[in-house]
This record gives sequence, structure tokens and C-alpha cells, in this order.
Amino acid sequence: MESTSTPPLFTVLPDGLFGPLASPNRHHHWHLLCRLFEEFFGPDAPMPPSIGLQRREITSAIERYLLTDDPWEDEDGVTPDTPLAMRAANLYDRFRDAGWLRQERIGAREMVSMTPVVSQFIATLVEFTERGPTFLSAKIRSIELQLLQVVEGKAGGDMLDEAALQARQLLSNVAAISVQVRDLMPELSRAESTASFARQLFERYVGKLFVGDYADLHKDDHPLARRTSILTMAREIEHSSLRGSMIQWYSERTTGGDSVRAEQRLLRNLRRLQEIDRIDEYLQRLDDDIRQANRRALAFLDYRLRTPDRLDKLLRRACRGVLSAPGEALRLPVAPGHLLEERRLRPPVRRPQPIPRTANSTAPPTPEQIARLNLLRQMKRVRLVLPEDLVRYLDRHWDSSVRLDSQSLRVDSIEDFRAYQTLVTLALRSHRAGGLRRDDPLHRMLCGFRIELVDGERIRNDHLHSPRFVLHRTRKAA
Repeated sequence: MESTSTPPLFTVLPDGLFGPLASPNRHHHWHLLCRLFEEFFGPDAPMPPSIGLQRREITSAIERYLLTDDPWEDEDGVTPDTPLAMRAANLYDRFRDAGWLRQERIGAREMVSMTPVVSQFIATLVEFTERGPTFLSAKIRSIELQLLQVVEGKAGGDMLDEAALQARQLLSNVAAISVQVRDLMPELSRAESTASFARQLFERYVGKLFVGDYADLHKDDHPLARRTSILTMAREIEHSSLRGSMIQWYSERTTGGDSVRAEQRLLRNLRRLQEIDRIDEYLQRLDDDIRQANRRALAFLDYRLRTPDRLDKLLRRACRGVLSAPGEALRLPVAPGHLLEERRLRPPVRRPQPIPRTANSTAPPTPEQIARLNLLRQMKRVRLVLPEDLVRYLDRHWDSSVRLDSQSLRVDSIEDFRAYQTLVTLALRSHRAGGLRRDDPLHRMLCGFRIELVDGERIRNDHLHSPRFVLHRTRKAA
């Protein structure tokens, strides 16, 4: 009987989603999915139309990928000798049948998209493969600031959920690093050469597994000292009037009015936050694993550097010499006395006492820091051009006529220079076939006028050499 506590994965994801990733060509399939996600459906891709992309556009992209990603293993009767268009169509059909892509018919066209659930899933997988060292400082600060918002009444249960989730992920990451360190050292020990071992040690062990701010973990001012503040705020939420408001928030927004389930969810989040108190246990185990890994790495390097070349030949030569030597020459070359006694043993290592941690005192910014921040904000605002900024700039130049030539535009300040640059960009984009499209981000700058580029003519002012353009008033801007 299936446990009711098991998360229902395949009620969220399609049943056959993992099929392409479990086939003989799984590496090629994963590379192809990442390329499609990056080019068409990911956060860095251009915004796709709401109805999706045409099927031919996706299959053409798959064909381009196949040209640089051969050979594939034979699978389902498809070989590398199969025509490229047929292979691309077969791959597209496989991704569509597995649930990675969704196809809809709109009119006479077949449109392709990726569902939000699948898009979020592949983004999570990509993030997992690219995850580097963990920075405990940033996670602790984030948890503390989110709880502070809840305690001050500026946030609700959603912020408490996020803080509890980050607390659970923090402990899981530290525990996972210990396992990775223990698993990696035997693998590094099988390196073929000293140079290969040293390169893998620093590239994989130091560069990817270490906590990013591991060197600061045992300092007084490390953010882990804020653990006490986090636990205090969690207890305040549990034993103050905030408890009732949080239960009401969960009841209204997540549990459909069920106060019992709302209280269980609140207690679950508070329990996750209180597990922060165990961070010392995880860090102590991580210290032990890293210390042992360091000793093994140093011993291995020392052995490799001290061991002479062709050691196997030297051992065989020594064995032949021992077999052919007379008996009196095989005495053990040691000094008189006991080989093992207490005076010859290494004294035990005494570990220093841990430094007691105290909470940090927050220093307010100095007047110079505040002044620099205000100056930076003013600099950014001066260089930002909004529609109302463009209207104010043009209002200084409009007269009774409805036509304004770019030669009459003056540039007296940084704001004027940025406004003039924006007008030049508008003129160049409006010169394309079809004019300035409505989905262009600069289209909202056309407030009360339209712009026309004068072909072949350029003008020069004291600041910029640009094409000549003409503005036509369409209505009076508000």
C-alpha cells in the first residue's frame, strides 16, 4: 500500500518524463534539452509568444544541434545514417510524447511550448548541476531578515515558509558536503600521477566542495552567531500573539479554513527553524571530515613526492639481493633497545578550546557612506530616461509648429544627452520594415509624437555624431 506521506511526484510531472534521460543516448538527450531550454524557453531566452513557437522552428534547432553532436547510439531503429530531418523529427516526437514539450494546433499551425511545471523542473535540474560552494553567511542573513519581517508584522506566513525552507536546505547542504568529501578522497587517490592528483584536488575538492566562507566559520563576527537571534524570534512567534495571526493567515490562504491543518503547518515551520540549533553538530562533523581529508591528501602528496621513480624495479632488485645474500648479512639494521616504548610515541594532540560566539552589533552607516549612496542613486537616475523625461525635454523645443528637426535640439546636460540618445535609437528602430513594433520596449516612449529618420543625412553636435531625424507632433502630451 502506498504511503500517504510520499510526495505525489507523477501527479505533477508527466509519467514518461524521465524516459529520454534513461536511454542509451541520455547524455545527448540532456544536452539537447538544455540547449532548447536555453534558446527558447528559459529565463535568458526571448519572451515566446503566448500561443507558443512553430514546430518547424523547434525541429530546425534540433537539426542544428545534431550537426555538431554526433555520433549517437542506435536506438529505436534510428541510426546516424538516418536523414537529418527524420532524426530531428523523431527526437521532437520523443520529447513531446515524454512530456518535455507540448504541441497544440492553432488554426492550421502546430505550435509548441513547454509547460510551467516542466520548465521549473528543468531549471531546478540545471541549477543542481551548476551549484557551487555553499555560502552559509548569506543563507543565515536571509533567514534572519525574513523572520524579522514576520516579527515586525510586515510579512505573513509566506515569508515564514521561505525562512523555514531555507533553514532546512542549509542543514541539508552542510550534511551533503561531508558525504561528498568522504566519497571524493578515495577517488582522488586513484590518480595516475602526482600532477593529476594535485589538479583534481584543487579543482574539485577545494573549488567545488568547500563552504565558500569556510575560513570565517570560527570567527567571532561570523553570521552563524546570529543563530541565537533566529531561535529567539522563532520562540516569539510560537508563544506570542503572532501565533494566532499566523494560524489565521494559513487558514485563510493555504488550508481552506481548516485551523487544525493551519496550526500543523505553523508548527512544522517553527520546528524547521529550531533545527538551526543543531548547526554546530553538522559543522563539527564537517570539520572532522575536512581535517581527515587534508591529512590524507598531504600524506598522499608527500608519498608521491618522496617515492623514487621506478619503485617496482628497485623492489625487485632488493628482493633478488636478499635471496642471494648470505645469512649473516641479513641482520635487522636497528639500534639496541625496545622498538616500541612510551618515550618514542608521539604525544597526543591537544585541541584548542572553541571560541565562544556572541551576537554581532550592527553598526549604522556613516554620513560619508550615506552621501556616497545618495550620489550613486542620483547618478543612476540622471542616466535613466522615462517617458515623462522625454516629454519634458521636447517641451523645451516645441513651438507652434508640429514639426521639429533634430538639428534644433540642444544638449545642455547629462539628462539632455541621454534623452537625445533615446531619440536617436527610436529613429533607427522606426526605420525598420514595419516601423516601430508595439511589443518593442521603446514604443512607450512615443508620447504625443512620432519620429521619422532622414535617409542618408547625418548631423554632428558637440557631443554626438548621429543620423538626422524629424519629430512630428500627433497630439499634445499630458
